[in-house]
This record gives sequence, C-alpha cells and structure tokens, in this order.
Amino acid sequence: MELDKTNIVIRERGYLEIMDLALRVIRAHAGPLALALLAGVAPMMLLNAWLLADYSERTYQPGTLTPSIPLNLLATFFVGIWDMRHYLFFTLVLVTWQMPLAAAPATVYLGEALFSSRPQLGKIVRSLRESLPQLLVYQVLLRGLLVPVVLFAPTVLSVLAFLVLLGYWPYLFIWRPYLNEVILLERNPMRAAKRDAMTSRRRTRVLHAGQAGDLFARWMAAAAIGFLLLFSLWMSIGVLRMMLLSELAWSDGMFTFDFQLTLWIVVSYFTVVRFLSYVDLRIRREGWEVELAMRAEEARLKGQLT
Repeated sequence: MELDKTNIVIRERGYLEIMDLALRVIRAHAGPLALALLAGVAPMMLLNAWLLADYSERTYQPGTLTPSIPLNLLATFFVGIWDMRHYLFFTLVLVTWQMPLAAAPATVYLGEALFSSRPQLGKIVRSLRESLPQLLVYQVLLRGLLVPVVLFAPTVLSVLAFLVLLGYWPYLFIWRPYLNEVILLERNPMRAAKRDAMTSRRRTRVLHAGQAGDLFARWMAAAAIGFLLLFSLWMSIGVLRMMLLSELAWSDGMFTFDFQLTLWIVVSYFTVVRFLSYVDLRIRREGWEVELAMRAEEARLKGQLT
C-alpha cells in the first residue's frame, strides 16, 4: 500500500462538493459498499421491527376514496402520521442511537478503499473486532444510556429522558461528529498507558478543536438536505407501492417498513458524506496530504536501506 497514491484525490473541498463526491464514491464501490452497509443496517432493522411490533398497527383505517383522490390521499397521509406517531418517533430515536454501530462496517471499508483498490475482508473484520469494545462503550452505552427509558418508561420519565437526549445528541452530532471515524480508522487506545499518550477521547477533542462554527453549519446543511431526501424518497416508495400493488390508499407498510428503510438509506448516504468530511477536516486541520507523502517516502527509504 502506497500512502501517497489514494483512490480519492486528497485536497480540501466544500461541503456541497463532498456531497457530490459521495455519490461518485457510492457509484464506484456500489457492490462492496452495499454489502458493508447491509451488514450493519439489516440487524438494526430487524431489531427495531421486533422492539416496535406493538406500535406497528394503525387504529384508523381509511375507507373508500372520494372522487378527489389527491386530496383524500393527502388527508389520509397526515392522519396516518398522527395515528403512527409513536412508531415513527420511536423509530427516529432508535435509528439515531444505532447510526454509529450500523455505519461501522462501511466506514472501515471506506478507510481501506481509500488506499487499496481491493480491500481485504479479513482486514476489515479484524479492524471491526479490535474497535468493537470502544464502539460499545462510547457509541452504544454512553450514547444511548437513556434510550430504554425513552422507549419503555412511563410517560413523564420518557419525556424527561428524551429532553436530556435532545440536548446531548446534538452536541455529539455538531461538536463531535467524527468520533466513529477516530475509533475505527485511527484506532487509538481507550485508556492511556502513559499520561501524555493519545487516546480516542483525547484525539477526538484535538481533531474537533476550534471547528465549532464550520461543524455547526455543516450539521445544519446535512439536517436540511437529509430531511428533504427522507421525505422525497419516502413519498416515492409509497407512490411506487401504490402503482405496483394497485393500492389506492396508504398501507400500514408505508408507515413501518418503508419509513425505516428510507431512513436507513439516508443514513447510509450520509455515512459516506461523513467519512469524506472527516478526511477533509484532517486535510484542513493537519495537512494530511503532506503527512501521507512524507510517510510514503519514509517507507520507500526504509525499503531501499533494507
């Protein structure tokens, strides 16, 4: 592996350019990337379907459509959202919690694909296994400590727990968005053997220092574009379901399976965007392209000397 010969040109990019590049990366690595995403997303979808089975049926069932079909569909859509509000809300909470763990296989694959045209499965699995303890501690336990309270506690406790998450999760998304990449790709230890040694937590703080304004702007852009993508894809799948199955009403599946599927599609796209943004931050903050060139030259010199 030659560190100065990457499959993506290492240079600074704006956020819109990164989002466009993400589409190109997805197209270039469609098969392996889809498998990596499926390995992370499929178990989460099955888990969510099981956890939320009691909320998956609507109490309101639309009757025969009136002659004004578009208005009737619009009305039943909003009634369906209200009727399924608990399912949709809990799905959003669960997916927000599960994002880092579900994205881990794809993130490691992208890290390998940056330098290698044929990433090795064994190396990806080994990296995931070595990073799993930190992922479970930082991204599952600490990040989702209150999620069971939101889902299963009485209403008052559930609301209070959600309000706490409403303040904590934006902090992670805005000021510590690349914790996953630090854990999976840089593989610093969780605890320092020496006092001044670099740990994942310390490395995350150093990487994000002084970037609050830019990270906040990017989070706002990602949230706005993500919402538009979610809504447009969700509606498209719903209309396609109606056309293929000759259904003239929104089915329960649109508010359960279709919604979760669309949500994970958007999360998968932004997994690639976040990886490229992490690379861009390292270039802007640390001159990563220079570091790679120097490390590659060092490796060549060592090869010549030996």
